[in-house]
Amino acid sequence: MRRAHVVLARRGMALASNQVEYSLLARNPERTGLIQACRDLRVTFIAHTPLAQGLLTGKYTPENPPRGLLRRLRYRSRRLASIKPLITLLREIGHAHESKSPAQVALNWVICKGGVPIPGAKNALQAQENIGALGWRLDDNQIAALDAAS
Repeated sequence: MRRAHVVLARRGMALASNQVEYSLLARNPERTGLIQACRDLRVTFIAHTPLAQGLLTGKYTPENPPRGLLRRLRYRSRRLASIKPLITLLREIGHAHESKSPAQVALNWVICKGGVPIPGAKNALQAQENIGALGWRLDDNQIAALDAAS
């Protein structure tokens, strides 16, 4: 990204954004320094799949796995069981913020980390729920707790 920024600058263009997978279950952009590089270069960091294909919504459990063969294979019951503590924490934090859902807390975490989340929505209800991630902020202790749990 830094090289692309330099090449574009030589041509009089700015690198406006960088879109990568980022969520509580996909934190590689933190480890690689990409988020910091975006801050340094004033590049908008766009987080796709911020709800980890629905895993962070809390609707999937080992007893209620996602539908579809590919998603069911990808998210086996062991994986779903391993994220249960994180989902519990998302619910607890959401309760402290006027009953926000796990999805709203997960999206707000991305925002607090400096990202612009672009969650999917299959219907108007999901889109409305996503909007509930706006207009409030997690506190530093909540962010740290989510960081540790994820």
